[in-house]
Amino acid sequence: MMSTAPDPPKPNPRQSSGFLVTTSLPDRLPASRLQQGDTFALPEHPDEPLIIDLITPNPERNASLLISTRDRTAPITLHMEEPIQPLRMPRTFNVTCQLCEATTTTDLELVAHGQPKTWVCNRH
Repeated sequence: MMSTAPDPPKPNPRQSSGFLVTTSLPDRLPASRLQQGDTFALPEHPDEPLIIDLITPNPERNASLLISTRDRTAPITLHMEEPIQPLRMPRTFNVTCQLCEATTTTDLELVAHGQPKTWVCNRH
């Protein structure tokens, strides 16, 4: 029987300045989580990656986004809660050591490495 529970927290091996625990992203996220530079796919077209050039609120439709992507001439309109399949979501995070309150900035690719939850600096 296959488990559908989310992955437990795991150490991120790319964090050289300490020990960073991350949790995996779910297979589907609401469109509101997207940012410029992200790559995603629509669930009905999982083999068609879309790279976001620009994302803005849709002034004509409440709770909708206008998403301009590479290789498409017209923007896509998605409701903010519409599920998308994330493929690449690079982010920069400020993290604080859980033991001494030291801080650092780290770049993570959320789809590959997960979301940061806890960090302990290399002084411990």
